[in-house]
Amino acid sequence: MAANISLDYAEIERVCGVLDDAVDNTLVPRMKEAKDEVDALLNTGLVLTATSPALEAKYETFTTNLIAGAEAIKEYANQFKEIKKSIENMDADMAEKINAG
Repeated sequence: MAANISLDYAEIERVCGVLDDAVDNTLVPRMKEAKDEVDALLNTGLVLTATSPALEAKYETFTTNLIAGAEAIKEYANQFKEIKKSIENMDADMAEKINAG
């Protein structure tokens, strides 16, 4: 167990915002753009009767899994927020008990 505890609430919020923003505004949109490009290629520039639909289905699954992985980054940020919230509540509760006694 750590001998000291230190939380920088502003930094926690900042990093959580960076993570959320990266997912919402960079990672997921770029993955969707890449999927659109692959779909277009498989429908116009690399058209094979059986292979193109198979590649398209595989890339769909791949994209879905990547997006799910990216969304998990936001869950990680939420864990940081929950830790911060728990510590804030604990600190307030302890201070209230001390002041009441």
